[in-house]
Amino acid sequence: MNRDYALTLWRADLVRFGLEDRQLKTGKTVIANHAGWLRRYHGLGHLTFLFQEIEAHAELIRDLPRLTYAAWFHDAIYKSWRKDNEVRSADWAQSALVDMGADAHLARRVQTLILATADHASGGQDDDDALFLDMDCAILGAPAEPYDRYVRQVRQEYVWAPGGAFRKGRLTFVNAQLDRSALFHTEPYRQRFEAQARANLERERAALSR
Repeated sequence: MNRDYALTLWRADLVRFGLEDRQLKTGKTVIANHAGWLRRYHGLGHLTFLFQEIEAHAELIRDLPRLTYAAWFHDAIYKSWRKDNEVRSADWAQSALVDMGADAHLARRVQTLILATADHASGGQDDDDALFLDMDCAILGAPAEPYDRYVRQVRQEYVWAPGGAFRKGRLTFVNAQLDRSALFHTEPYRQRFEAQARANLERERAALSR
């Protein structure tokens, strides 16, 4: 997905959900952030995947506007060296949605869901949250080649980190995932991705431990 197509989707969502973004200022900023040069994984490609998953599971989603705008905003602010990306993205989503004419309840629910992406293991507040969290980390269960590409892209996003420090941090992440009783919260994603995700993580752990 390029910037022009992303902006077309943003406009379509404004119409679909009855919101207004004057001069598309917010949408252009969100999209420009995702298109940043350091966004090797957390960029427009990740957004494309999320929107495809939302469309594919539309019959399971009860609050489509919440998941749609959680997708748009959950990585709207992302700097790999910061620990408050989710908080900053969530707060921006909440204020931006209100400015765009969303009701306060929707804005708060989007904010809460984005905050939940800081720790996928903890889950969200309802089935929609669980579904979105599974969509967001579905890359863990991708086939080996796309998974390895994702790992390389994450390393590129941490270009500032020394090799040893990155390896240690990544190994901590991988071990934490493998220690979970289930990587995915919902049955469709467990059936589709769980086994492959564990195989990918075990393979990466072996490589990191050499």
